[in-house]
Formats: sequence, structure tokens, C-alpha cells
Amino acid sequence: MVSEITILCVEDEELLLGDLVEELEDANYNVVTARNGNEALQVLKTVTPDLILCDMMMPGMDGPALLKTVREDYPALNQVPFMFLTARCSRDDMIEGKKLGSDDYLTKPVDYDLLLATIESRLAGVRRMAEHSRQQLATLYKAYQDEQKKKPQMRVAVVSSNSGIVSPISAALSEVGCLVKPIAEEALHTDTFQQQSFDVAFMIYSKKVHYLLQYLARSEEAGSRPRIVMLIPSKFNKNARQVLEDLGVEACIEYPFRPVEIFKVIIDTLSKRGGAGRYEAGKKMGAGEAVKGKAESSVA
Repeated sequence: MVSEITILCVEDEELLLGDLVEELEDANYNVVTARNGNEALQVLKTVTPDLILCDMMMPGMDGPALLKTVREDYPALNQVPFMFLTARCSRDDMIEGKKLGSDDYLTKPVDYDLLLATIESRLAGVRRMAEHSRQQLATLYKAYQDEQKKKPQMRVAVVSSNSGIVSPISAALSEVGCLVKPIAEEALHTDTFQQQSFDVAFMIYSKKVHYLLQYLARSEEAGSRPRIVMLIPSKFNKNARQVLEDLGVEACIEYPFRPVEIFKVIIDTLSKRGGAGRYEAGKKMGAGEAVKGKAESSVA
């Protein structure tokens, strides 16, 4: 039987790598390999592992550098456990490995029983988190459906230059009865939200979207626009978040845009919406006074 769990094993010692692969495959895991951090990054272009097992000291890109790169540049792997395997076994070495952000730190020579038990423990933790999210999502679906029976259909705009990124969001919202309108960023215009009565708009952050928000914040029509939720990169700058808030963005959701967070916004919006189907903001926007300069002509 082919396992659904894939482990990326990064190790420069050929004999040890072979032993690791054999033990992991005997435990019914799929295994992909790399001999240093650079090779591992090439693997990650085509493979999404469930766990990464990595040596610390390797030629080229070592383990700590790979961990830093994965955590900063691969947000889709945020929940993937990263385990160090190393000959450095002093107390200070172990503390350093933990401080680097690894989920576990195992030493050589390899105790395979301990290795397999640690891997299973980490994967079980990920499964528990996934199940918790699934239960949250089921509860939100039920709450949405109950609210939807009492009020007109929710109208949702999803704005992005890459339809592939937001298509899972659009599909999930359509599935529970929202009327979803995908809007290509290239077609975004200042009157987009005046012409159509959206309740909420999810927008992938970009420079063009930012300029649109600047224009709307100064516009007399700003008060009639939909509730705007920005979909932002992970670790988005705190000051940049504040600027978006000043421009009237009511919430930000970080990549990878968890369904639970999306549906929390939908349910909250639905609960506040008026009977005519337009989201009625509880506060008056004063962002226009805080914004200086003109929006670029490409938005106007």
C-alpha cells in the first residue's frame, strides 16, 4: 500500500541517507531525498512534503539556512514539521537548534525507534490541528447556512491578478450559497464597487489595489463600498497593515488564506448586513483625511 505521507530527507552522507530512506520506507512513508539545502529547494518546487528531516552540517546550503529559507519563503509549508538530525549533541547545540525554529532535534548515531516515534508524534500533532480546523469550518458552514435562510444571498467579490490563487476561495463560497464574482485585477476600476452591490470584497494585496483604496478613501462614495478584506503575504509589515486599516480595510488574512478565517468574515458580514443585501458599516470612514497625494492615473 502506498503511503499518503511524504518525508523530505536532506542528508549529505550517502550511506546514512540510504539507511534513513530504507527505515522510513519500511515504516510505510514515501521518501524524497536531497544532499544539501540547495537540492532540497529544487525538490520543493515540485513536491510538498508532510515533514522535513534535515542534517545541520552540509556543503553549500546547510540545515539552518534551509530552515530559515523554508520558513520565510514557503508560507504553504508553515505547518510542516522541520526536524534536525545532527552529530552535534551538546546541550548548547540542542538549545541552538531549538532557537533556530526546528520542531525537533535528534542526534547521530541515529536511534531509529526514537526517530520514527518522533516523526509519528509530529505528524499526529499536525493531524490534530487539521481536524480542529475542519471542525471549526463545519461549525461555520452550519452558522452560515442558518443565517442565509433569514437574509438575501450574500454577494462577494474576489479580486486577484492570479485566478488560481483564489479559485479555492471562490469555489468554497459558491458551495455554501454565496453569489461570487471573480474580478481580474487588470479590470479593476474606481467605479467597480459603485456599479455592483457587493457585501464583501476579498482582495489580493498589490500596488494597483493599494492605489484603488487610496482613491476610494477620498471619494464621496467611500461609505457605500463593500466591506473590504485584504489577503496579504505572510509576515506582512506591521506598519503596512496600519496603512491598510487607515484606508478602510476592515481585516487582513495572511497566506495561505485558511478557509476558517474566510468564513468567519462571511458570517460576521452576514450578521451585520441589512435586509436589502448591502453591508451597512457601523462606523463612518475618516480615512480620506489621513491619505495624502493622488492615486495613480491607471486607477482613476
